[in-house]
Amino acid sequence: MEVHRLTSLDLRCTGKAWAFAADHRARINDHWEALARERPHIWNGEVLVCLENRIENGVLHAELTKTDYASFVAWRDWGAPGNAARNCFGSPVVLTADRAIIFGEMAASTLNGGKIYPPGGSLEPRDVGPDGTVDVLGSIAIELAEETGLDAANARVGPLLAIFDQHRIAVCQGLAFPLAADEIVQRFAEHRDVHSELSRLAVIRSAGDVFEAMPPFAQEIVRRFETWFDGGWTIP
Repeated sequence: MEVHRLTSLDLRCTGKAWAFAADHRARINDHWEALARERPHIWNGEVLVCLENRIENGVLHAELTKTDYASFVAWRDWGAPGNAARNCFGSPVVLTADRAIIFGEMAASTLNGGKIYPPGGSLEPRDVGPDGTVDVLGSIAIELAEETGLDAANARVGPLLAIFDQHRIAVCQGLAFPLAADEIVQRFAEHRDVHSELSRLAVIRSAGDVFEAMPPFAQEIVRRFETWFDGGWTIP
């Protein structure tokens, strides 16, 4: 596990081919069909996968390319073979006025059912600008609004971190809302519908609330952002 405090981001989508997706196409298709038989509503659209990355002077530089979600899922399920590819994604770290962190529990109908982590999602072609720049912070705002009903524009922006957790790169943006945890949970209940990817929100009040359903990067988020509460980071 590596954690880096970031000053800015430089992520770009290139036309570079991902060899894994081409080399294992037939096996990938079979894997996806098996998953779809169990969960008929899963989605196989385009996502971005990171092929190269580095951090220099607080800036995360990365090259990503488009692939289908079926290829990404197969790569993940088969232990992320290869040394270069990474799953790079945005993670909104929602901080409440009463000093809690808000995570979401994935619904049973999704491929990550039961897992608990920040309410984000995969980077997609919609996050790529005309010049190829990948807008991770824009993706965070979109996913947060879609999944919870929260508007990132109403939050105070906090620390920006990159957490390297095996094959994952979580770009974590602290967002402090002027709302108590109970208010955010109530807003989510009013926002949620039958198509929601989240089954509920989890309110995390200390590192003692970390448990097994949280992937390692999510556990690290709790440990890192808890210190901002104790350090007097002003909640709006």
